[in-house]
Amino acid sequence: MELIQNSDIINQIEQRLPDILRYSRDTLIIEPFTKDFSMRFCWSSNALEGNTLSLEETVSVIEYDEVQSGHTYSEYRDAKNLYQSVQKMMIPFQKRELTEEWIRNANGYIRDMHGEYRKGKVYIGSLVEVVHYPPDPERVPELMKLHFEKWNDSYTGKKLSEMMELFAKEHIEFESVHPFQDGNGRVGRMLLSQRMINVGLLPIAISPAGKYRRAFQRYEKHGDLSQMVHEICKAEVAAIDRMLSLAERRNRIS
Repeated sequence: MELIQNSDIINQIEQRLPDILRYSRDTLIIEPFTKDFSMRFCWSSNALEGNTLSLEETVSVIEYDEVQSGHTYSEYRDAKNLYQSVQKMMIPFQKRELTEEWIRNANGYIRDMHGEYRKGKVYIGSLVEVVHYPPDPERVPELMKLHFEKWNDSYTGKKLSEMMELFAKEHIEFESVHPFQDGNGRVGRMLLSQRMINVGLLPIAISPAGKYRRAFQRYEKHGDLSQMVHEICKAEVAAIDRMLSLAERRNRIS
């Protein structure tokens, strides 16, 4: 049974898609939106991994190399590395083929090393959450090859609701494979955003204050995608709101 009915929020996105297409062509709107996304994504995606930098602190270290007490060196390093990965692999926003080279390079920038699939066995979670045992490392290349075929689907003829369910399911499946030793969550969210760009949607920064992590548990226990679909849709609505806010400011001075 679905926990959340997402038809209303999906309809809301569908109704605003023409605005996305129109404003995405305006340099004075898409450039500040891109900059905002890059910072916001680095903050939110790292925060989901436990990084304690605020959005403002993330901007300060990336733009001005300013650091404050109370944070570790690794937190600042992770902010800079993820920002570099986004700049190298996703900017400018355009349709891109998702290949093994793309995903390994993205992970390599995040970890500041050459992106290699993991060589050892790992587990995810704890008894407080859900312990998941990803497949043995020998199976990772084969499983990733199957994923690349799905990710490069044109989605021709699919409704937005169907695409959102695919994005949610395949995001969870990627994280369950856990192909890298580290950085899987961050590269997985980059991958999710790039796939959304590929079908004409805006890239998203999933809120660390939401129920994103519970969505994995919901699917693991009940096979229910609705919570993950909702988190993705909420993030898309927030991205659209930010773009429309920029458009309003732009129109005031025109």
